[in-house]
Amino acid sequence: MFRLKEIRTECGIKRSKMAADLKINAGTVANYENEIRQAPYEYLIKFADYFDVSIDYLLGRGEEEKPLRPESAMTGEEAKLLADFRLLDRLGKSRVCEYVELWKEKE
Repeated sequence: MFRLKEIRTECGIKRSKMAADLKINAGTVANYENEIRQAPYEYLIKFADYFDVSIDYLLGRGEEEKPLRPESAMTGEEAKLLADFRLLDRLGKSRVCEYVELWKEKE
């Protein structure tokens, strides 16, 4: 059982958004989600990193999620923010971090 669609919908992310973020054709993603085709290992790594889950969990090799990192217990919104952050270049990440620090100082 390939859990890609389940995880994506739980996070509230549209297929087209995820496909664009990962630079994969949305139709190809649909084929993987509907198990018409099997995703190559390079894509499994991308999907697991994007949603911060293990590849074993993504492939349905267990009922409980096996997170790679402690932040895996995030809400869907937090997971989406982290996924978007990971797609930024070094300058973008630096600016986001500066903004967060400024916002924390306001509090």
